[in-house]
Amino acid sequence: MKYVLIAVLALVLGALAARWYYQPKPEAPVDPINVMITQMRTHAVIEHERQVAVWYRACPEVVGKDPEIFIAWPAKLSYELELSDATLERAGDTLRVHARPIHADEPAVPSDFLDYLSTTSLFTFANEQQLVNEEIKKSTPLARYLTTYYLKRDASLRADFAGEIEALVSHMAGALGVPVKHVEVDIASEEITLPKLPKLALCGGSSAAVNGVPFAKNEDEYTVPIRFNVPPSKRSHGATTEQPAVPAGIASIYGQSKKEN
Repeated sequence: MKYVLIAVLALVLGALAARWYYQPKPEAPVDPINVMITQMRTHAVIEHERQVAVWYRACPEVVGKDPEIFIAWPAKLSYELELSDATLERAGDTLRVHARPIHADEPAVPSDFLDYLSTTSLFTFANEQQLVNEEIKKSTPLARYLTTYYLKRDASLRADFAGEIEALVSHMAGALGVPVKHVEVDIASEEITLPKLPKLALCGGSSAAVNGVPFAKNEDEYTVPIRFNVPPSKRSHGATTEQPAVPAGIASIYGQSKKEN
């Protein structure tokens, strides 16, 4: 009888030991910082835009009397910041985000809104529409130049992107219950080289303007840039000392999958 009890006890202890051994172990708690990093890298693409208007007077040299052509067109300058390789560090109640440099997209120049006004003269021996078309061809290169110029000189552009990232991280921290008082955003910088301006047949003493500010003029038959201060967007709340221009920037955050559609 004693051996039977010992055998039964051994079986019970073996069963308990096997149950303990094969019982699923509780998973380690998920680090909320890793969740935030995954969410940023997987879903977040940030865009900002700058709306500009360009106008200038062109006086191309032709046989006979040179005409005067007033050209005006709007453009949308687009910028993007992907967070696919962003990093996030926590130091007490402060989160630090490190992101790649801001990327300039191809500008949009809606030709439907391009306008011109040309003088007419009996002594101008040239096709007016051909001259206008030549100026229209220069709109996209000019918009590319301005896109790069704003990326280089618009301090509020970086501030707008940093504000978007700060808001995104703060919302995720609140949703995950991470106690955060400060979010610091570091957007990497890179050397920016301005593209060459296309040659403009500007009328004597005149200049090409963006939002009413001169940005190009002619010197010795060459079109040269004019340096100007880019007014900050309203969103930046005075990131620089200049007064905000109208129109200001537009921002949006959307998922990677939406961008590919």
